[in-house]
Amino acid sequence: MEFTAKKNNNATCDLSIQFSAEEVRTAYSQAYKNAAEKVKIPGFRPGKAPLNMVEKVLGDTVMDDAANIMLNQAMADLFDKLEHKPIRLPQFQMETFDKNTGAKAKATYDTKPEVTLPKLKKIKIQPKEIKISDADIQKELEGIQKNMARNSLKEEGEPVEASDLLEINYKFKETGKEYPDANQTGKFQMGAPQNPPGFETNLLGMKLNETKEFTFTYPDVYPASPESAGKSIIYTVTVTAIYKVTYPEINDDFASEVDGSANLQELKEKTKKQLVEIFGNALTKRATDDAYNEIIKESKFIIPESLIYEETETVFKNFMREFGLPVSSLSDYAKRLGKEEKEVRESFSKAAEKRIQTYILKQKIADDYKIVISDEEVEAGYEKEASAQGIPAETLKKEVQKQKAETYYRDKFLFDKIDEFVYAEVEKKSPKAISTEEAEKILSGKEE
Repeated sequence: MEFTAKKNNNATCDLSIQFSAEEVRTAYSQAYKNAAEKVKIPGFRPGKAPLNMVEKVLGDTVMDDAANIMLNQAMADLFDKLEHKPIRLPQFQMETFDKNTGAKAKATYDTKPEVTLPKLKKIKIQPKEIKISDADIQKELEGIQKNMARNSLKEEGEPVEASDLLEINYKFKETGKEYPDANQTGKFQMGAPQNPPGFETNLLGMKLNETKEFTFTYPDVYPASPESAGKSIIYTVTVTAIYKVTYPEINDDFASEVDGSANLQELKEKTKKQLVEIFGNALTKRATDDAYNEIIKESKFIIPESLIYEETETVFKNFMREFGLPVSSLSDYAKRLGKEEKEVRESFSKAAEKRIQTYILKQKIADDYKIVISDEEVEAGYEKEASAQGIPAETLKKEVQKQKAETYYRDKFLFDKIDEFVYAEVEKKSPKAISTEEAEKILSGKEE
């Protein structure tokens, strides 16, 4: 067997293989042996007929099997010799295949994606530094305070007030239109920010076991429930329990009850430290993502189209599962949206290409900068991951072993190390101090 391989500039390689007549005959012999178990020859049980008789009966009908046997063996022998490895088994085209003259096959196969990196130290990013205000700390303490609310049942005859917690039975309908399963039971917190504007004024002053019917018109724009926007709904509400909600005063006793702090000032200092850590970690992660985005802009990629196509399908299926949609084909999804498949595929394809770029970028950085992860670092990674999940490290490791996910976690810890290296390596301007409101916009992707 002889071969030639020519690398192209689009992450593909042209491969040509020349086989001898002896190799073709050997492949035929193996094909006949494989077929002998199934072929029916008068006077012989399956698999017992002489091979020369099997050959006479089958003739060239096993040619495709023989060709596949020969090509599979050829690729097994050639793989280590190929400078540019295929990322999947090549699809060969047989040009000739003859027992007397030999055979010739050719294929163009996809190779691994390629990337040329810029100098990391030339990449510039603008880190953000969180600035925690007294108001931020107070807001956090008030959140804790709400979680420590105490509910006391009101006596019969006491009216519903602005901060009460109600248990209610209710049903609803539109004028001339009944809703299935419209009889509901639930709790309703007066004054909650998520309540429809103006809705709770209809409940103020109601008493235990009182029933009231009223019509409520939702705002024309109502993001919390777009299907209700602008609609007038008739509600029938019965109050079955009323609780007066009281909150502990935010003072030294409150601090002691929260986590054993000596006084309120100590709790505030702890709260500030936690906020700085939480926002700081998130903003560092965002800055690292910014660094990768800049590196991608300055890098040169060669990625096989087939790989982008496959990743596009993966991104699409993940999207469908994430939003609880039945997984259909991308073509069917485009029809449901009333759009051309090409347009919808392009949107998913961009995300797929970005994922591939980021992945091969990290691999290339690890290779170029000799970044590896030791067993000790893997153990430390498990400790950190387990701490974040609030479970013992041994519990996490047992679950990882059960799921056979050791490779996934080792790669995760390696990529975390690469992220830390990239953030340390790129040029960082002086950090810009921002408020928690600005940070939340940045982290949610809502910054202008």
